[in-house]
Amino acid sequence: MDHPTRRIGWVSSKGGDRYEIDFRELGRISSLDGVTFRGDEGKILATGVLRAIESAVARGEALESVVARYRPHSRKREIVAAFSRFVSHVEDLVEAGDRSEKTAREYRRLLRTELPWWQKRTIDEMTFAALEDWDRSLVVRKLSPKSRKNYLGALRAACSWLARRGELKSVPPFPRVEVPEHRPTILPREVVDFLLRQIPEKQRGPYLLAARMGLRPGEVRALDVSDVSRSGKIWRLNVSKAVQGPHSGSKIGPTKNRRDRVLPVHPEVREWLEHHIDWTGRLRRAPLFTNPVSHKRLSHTQFYEVWYRVRQGVTDASLYQGTKHSFASDALESGIDINRIRKFLGHSDPRSTERYAKLSDKSLDIFAER
Repeated sequence: MDHPTRRIGWVSSKGGDRYEIDFRELGRISSLDGVTFRGDEGKILATGVLRAIESAVARGEALESVVARYRPHSRKREIVAAFSRFVSHVEDLVEAGDRSEKTAREYRRLLRTELPWWQKRTIDEMTFAALEDWDRSLVVRKLSPKSRKNYLGALRAACSWLARRGELKSVPPFPRVEVPEHRPTILPREVVDFLLRQIPEKQRGPYLLAARMGLRPGEVRALDVSDVSRSGKIWRLNVSKAVQGPHSGSKIGPTKNRRDRVLPVHPEVREWLEHHIDWTGRLRRAPLFTNPVSHKRLSHTQFYEVWYRVRQGVTDASLYQGTKHSFASDALESGIDINRIRKFLGHSDPRSTERYAKLSDKSLDIFAER
């Protein structure tokens, strides 16, 4: 052991060829920026760190703060590491069916592309000022207000989780990002009808169902033959699940709001089902809609690519806008009460229905004439 030459601390052997700086009651430092004090070079490095700390104290800095600055922080306290553990927690929830794969995928992308800004910063350094600086860096990179709001929201969700675990005293205040109201493209009924007619008859079923009954794409893909009830004069559809990922074999979990709903089957949908569905599939829980080549459940790409092809030169409306959004608006224009539309769409929050169901300019003109 080296004998102390100053009262602040000294370099001592940890056994073998490893060394550490002993600061008595303030603890020990055995590495610098992840580099362990090992061998003769490690001993020289440790001595240099001790001399730097002594110089800082001689300039008037408090010994405690200088030592804390050189002491390596636990990775559990680093923001990037903490968010990584949060993502792992979300992935466990996806496996349990409590979160969607899309959410976990977005969190993983955020961890990979945007969180490096927080590298080596600890949780205790996550202040409003730091969050505002991060948001400003996103502005400089010309990210949209919606993306910035989503990124801040993801980090806030991680902080809330850490606070519930007792690893964070409280969730810091987050900057607010004003996002312009999103105005989705709403297609008139005649345009939707035209696009549906462009889809080959054998492939039309899932698009017809989405457009006439307002189901989400993930809900359409998850339907099984057994979800269609043909008893009585009115056929009914049990909507109780949704595909959680983009692939044919992706996990199937609950609907977005975790609420089941039983809907009357639209006459056009019923007619298509009567001509194209093998009802023996009920016995083996076969998918209601499949890829015509592989006969597997529709993947996200397979479902969307047909819509993108037929809409070319007609509209830029996405499948979601051209079916679910337009269905809600068409129902509103037809005079159906918005609360009934909400129940049909499965919205727990009326504000969601209000965002979906927008009156077209044509309808506004009609109301103005009354």
